[in-house]
Amino acid sequence: MESCPNIGGGEIRRRLFMGYLGLILTIAVIVFTIIFDPVQLRALVFFPALFMGITFFEAWDKTCIINAYFGIKNLGEKNQRERDIISLKIQRTQSAKIILKSIITAVVTTVITYFV
Repeated sequence: MESCPNIGGGEIRRRLFMGYLGLILTIAVIVFTIIFDPVQLRALVFFPALFMGITFFEAWDKTCIINAYFGIKNLGEKNQRERDIISLKIQRTQSAKIILKSIITAVVTTVITYFV
């Protein structure tokens, strides 16, 4: 299935910035749990890792999961309705993949942190 982006340059840069912020937050939580050793709290790594994964995968795939759900694209200065049904279907499929990849990334990160 081909790519069908629904976000443009400014939105991609914003998501990359938020992804790096999520990466820093994830690393901070991992370092905190390793230094202070609250093994029970290591599961909290899941949430910043999920945030990081969603924003990075949205930027790399040029697909916003919220815009795909509502049938909107933002490739320029303002939002527009997605009129092409095939493009909308591709965007929604890509959104499901982004969510799945993000959950897998967060789970793997959490499991690795738990056993460190």
